[in-house]
Amino acid sequence: MEHLREYLTGFFGLQGILSPVYILSFVLIGWGVFKWKRIGGGFWAFLLPKDVWSHHSTRTDISLLLIGQSMIFFKLAARFAAVPVIAAWVAQNIPGPVFDQAQISPIVMALLMFVIYDFSIYWIHRANHSLRTLWPLHAVHHSAAVLTPLTSFRAHPLGSLVTISLNTVIFGTIFGLLIGAVNPQPSVAEIAGANAFVVAINLLVTNFHHSHIWISFGPVVERILISPAQHQVHHSTNPLHLNKNFGQSLAIWDWIFGSLYLIRKDEKVTFGLDSPTDAPLMTQRLGPILLTPLRRMLFPTS
Repeated sequence: MEHLREYLTGFFGLQGILSPVYILSFVLIGWGVFKWKRIGGGFWAFLLPKDVWSHHSTRTDISLLLIGQSMIFFKLAARFAAVPVIAAWVAQNIPGPVFDQAQISPIVMALLMFVIYDFSIYWIHRANHSLRTLWPLHAVHHSAAVLTPLTSFRAHPLGSLVTISLNTVIFGTIFGLLIGAVNPQPSVAEIAGANAFVVAINLLVTNFHHSHIWISFGPVVERILISPAQHQVHHSTNPLHLNKNFGQSLAIWDWIFGSLYLIRKDEKVTFGLDSPTDAPLMTQRLGPILLTPLRRMLFPTS
C-alpha cells in the first residue's frame, strides 16, 4: 500500500501533467479561449470534442500510457532515471565550489536548473529526430493522428528508457557541475526537489501542447517560449513544419540553432506521419506500434 500511495502521489502530483491542479488550469484557460474566440456551441464539446476523444489514436495513447505507467509502478524505469544520483556524484567529485553559495539565491538556482533541463531536453528531442537509430522509437509519439494531453504519454517503452537514460547522463552531469560550483556536498533530496518554473509552465500551457486548441503567443514571444501552436506544428505532416520547434518550454534553443518556426496566422494542421515506412504506426494498432520500431532498428534497410 505504501508503494501504491507513493506511485499515486507521483502520478497526480505537481511533477505529473495529470495533476488535478493542471487539469483544473486546463479547463479554466480553455474556458478563457472559448470565450475570447467566441466559439459557438457548448463549452465541453469544444474542450473535449467527441471525434478526438473517441478516436482510435486516443485509445492507443491510453494503451501506451498504461504500459509506461506499469514500467514506473514496477520500478523498471527507475533503474534508468538517476538524475539526482548522477548530479550528486558529479557535484561531490569536482575540486570545490567556484562561487560563494550565498551569492546565488534559490530563485536563481531554480531558474538555472530549469534552463539546463530545457536545454538538455532540446538536444535529446532533436537527436530523436536526427539519429536513424532513435527515430523509429520516437516516431511512435508522432504517429498520433489527434492530440490530447494523454498524447504526452504516447511513447514506445524502449524509447522511454532511452530518453530517460540520455536525460540522466546529460542533465545529471551538467546540473551536477552547476551544483558542485556552488555547493559540493548537496543531498540527493535537494537536487530532486520540484522546480517552480516547471510547475508554472505546466500550470499555464503544457497540457495545451498536445491538444486540438490552437494558442499562439505571437512571433515576438514565440522566440522565447514555445506556444501550444508551435508544438502542434511540430506534430504536423506539412513539409514546411518538418523538424521545427524541438523545444519543450523555451524557444530560444530553436531560435539559436535554426529550428524555429514562428506562428503568423491560424493554420490547418494534420497530425501524424505520411511516410510509407511509418504506415504500420498509423494503423493505431498496438502490435505494429510496438514491433515495427524494433524491426526498423535491427534491420534499417528492410
